[in-house]
Amino acid sequence: MSRPLRFIPKEGALVHVTCRTIQSRFLLRPSPALNQIVVGVLGRAQRMYQVPCHDLVVMSNHWHGLFSVKDANQLALFMGFVDSNLAREVGRLVDWPDKVWARRYHSIVVSNEEMAQAERFRYLLSHGVKEGLVGRVTEWPGVHAIRELLEGKL
Repeated sequence: MSRPLRFIPKEGALVHVTCRTIQSRFLLRPSPALNQIVVGVLGRAQRMYQVPCHDLVVMSNHWHGLFSVKDANQLALFMGFVDSNLAREVGRLVDWPDKVWARRYHSIVVSNEEMAQAERFRYLLSHGVKEGLVGRVTEWPGVHAIRELLEGKL
């Protein structure tokens, strides 16, 4: 089966990206070292490809991001850098010799409607609580944009 086409409207778009670990393994289990790797790789990718990040949450077996991109090529280059570097560094950190990601990233163009964007934002921010892993989103020990949003840094 061929890969689905990655379509981004001419004017650019807000895109929700999800990437899952192979066999849903907990390769992204929160730790200070992993958190630093994730933030470093995404920060460098943002600088290199000029992709603004609006929301980010890293769970133990997948991660979500909400990014603004100009076109499909920018998204592909950005995600190629992020996924390859995260896989390399995560594999090294947890001593995992095999591939890290189950498949290529999944991306969804979010509608320009304010309600659709707010709903997608709310969905990402609820991670950790909706799974019953923590009582409040601020308690999640992994990378989660809520802390930066509350402190006005994002």
